[in-house]
Amino acid sequence: MARSCGIRLGPRRYEVVVLDGSPKKHKIAAFEAGEFDPHAGDWVKAAAATLKDVAKRLSLPRDNVGLVIDSGHAAFRRLSMPFSDKEKIEQVIKYEVESELPQWNIDEVIVDWHMLASTETSSELLVTAVPKADIQAALDVTTGAGIEPFEVELETSAMVNAAVAANLCNLDDAQVLVHIGDHSTSVVVMDAGEVREMRVIHIGALTHEVLPPAAEGEGEESGEESAEKEAEAALDPIEASRRIDQAIKRIRRELGRTLSGARTVNAIDAIYVCGMELPGLVGSKVLDVPVYILDCFEEDSGQPADGFGQLVVAYGAAVRELGGGLMHPSLRREELRFTGTWERIEFPLAVACLLLTTFLGVVFILQKRELEYLDLNGVRYWLESSNNFLLGTPRNNTSGHMNPPPQEIVDFASQFKADSGVEPPMPPLEALAKIKEMVEEEIIGVRRQLGQDTAIRQPQSALVGAHLVLSAFEKNAAQWRPSIWQIKAETEPPRPRDKRPEAVVVTLHLVFHAATSREAVRNYEAFLATCGNLPGFIEAPLQKTQVLDDGHGIEVIGQKVTINVQEYYDRLAEKAAGGKG
Repeated sequence: MARSCGIRLGPRRYEVVVLDGSPKKHKIAAFEAGEFDPHAGDWVKAAAATLKDVAKRLSLPRDNVGLVIDSGHAAFRRLSMPFSDKEKIEQVIKYEVESELPQWNIDEVIVDWHMLASTETSSELLVTAVPKADIQAALDVTTGAGIEPFEVELETSAMVNAAVAANLCNLDDAQVLVHIGDHSTSVVVMDAGEVREMRVIHIGALTHEVLPPAAEGEGEESGEESAEKEAEAALDPIEASRRIDQAIKRIRRELGRTLSGARTVNAIDAIYVCGMELPGLVGSKVLDVPVYILDCFEEDSGQPADGFGQLVVAYGAAVRELGGGLMHPSLRREELRFTGTWERIEFPLAVACLLLTTFLGVVFILQKRELEYLDLNGVRYWLESSNNFLLGTPRNNTSGHMNPPPQEIVDFASQFKADSGVEPPMPPLEALAKIKEMVEEEIIGVRRQLGQDTAIRQPQSALVGAHLVLSAFEKNAAQWRPSIWQIKAETEPPRPRDKRPEAVVVTLHLVFHAATSREAVRNYEAFLATCGNLPGFIEAPLQKTQVLDDGHGIEVIGQKVTINVQEYYDRLAEKAAGGKG
């Protein structure tokens, strides 16, 4: 069964209503109305302490709590918009209403709105503005009492929700709803079951008890002197009665103005009053419109026999938290813009995580059992067969393919025998991989002993370097007419100081034949240029030449060409990879 709570906080009084049930059918589980200490120095702390005691006595729920605050400092405005999209209204509402609230800085108020009427191209809004300081003070009280209301609203909207839940507002009539608070009176005009107008009258049932402030220049007084002055300043019954009569007359006069200026389709047939009682108001008429008490409680639903009118607003907030009501204002819209969504999905998300964790736990147990079965009935036999193949079976005097087997592998494999009596250090599948690794290490060790260690890097091939240099003559031998008398190739170690890698130095003693020595020199230079295009070429310094005795060529002694053979191999590997791709 759903449970909700509505709390109204006024400057002097509070009301609490707890409901059990659904929006359509519910019952009052607990209620209380009381007054805060008027002489408390810190109102927030005193109110929080009082509310905390109430929450403990009534066992107030921690969820579905609605808070109603006094409408005395709120402002209500009608505003027309050239569109009806709710997202657009949310974006511009503060800027549009700012000029209607000159008494406040727009950044210091919370602006809420209710759509009165709308078409595809326009909308009529009832805008409510409340100072953030008033909302925060009420939240400080509830937070200090250990209560966290999800939403905050005014007395006006809570009263409307209570009247709608009681079926007092129908399609063929109009009413005025009135809530008499501590120092203010909230008024709502209803027509055809819809809100038409809201306003606040700045006078309430306890306004006559407000004492004038102390005169300037009066210093601090002792407790006894202060108590004596309070007793002297207390209103006598005659003055109190006079002020109450004035308050009733002013409220009646303002209600008459509301009736006269109300723009309703149906005639207003009743005024429903809730909140604190004022003598002579209920049962009278205002401009021939009868005044009734706003009775929103069903018989035997748990309400008090007398004074139930003061619980109406708290009841309306509780009904809204159950999911009912016509209005759903949000005075914590800026504070809960991002956290509200998370708070609403927090419980479903927690349940989903719990179910997911349970599912994963069951899957883990099943997978573990399946793996254990495979280890014991499948992989274990394969492991024993592999060990017998490699190491042999001493019981049958058979030798394995590793003869003699390394003692390290024998000791490790013996742990997995069925009759070893030792708890295996790892699962059979991991043991297979471990034995394979140990065998590979043993193979590498044998190869190292035989001089076949591929980890030892071989020097660059002098033959390949000489071949690369000789390939420079391949296409131009007929033109250059070279004659190689001597060729020598040596591998040169790297020279880190000169940032020079390992290379092959090819030394040539050759002759270039030609018609003239000049032509032979040109052929020699072309040869050096061709060497510069060889893969891995590093350098080929120009050497002195000697003209042949007959003048038909030149002789070059000690021509050196340096080649990085590794770069040549790298290029071949790149070409091979490109061809495969």
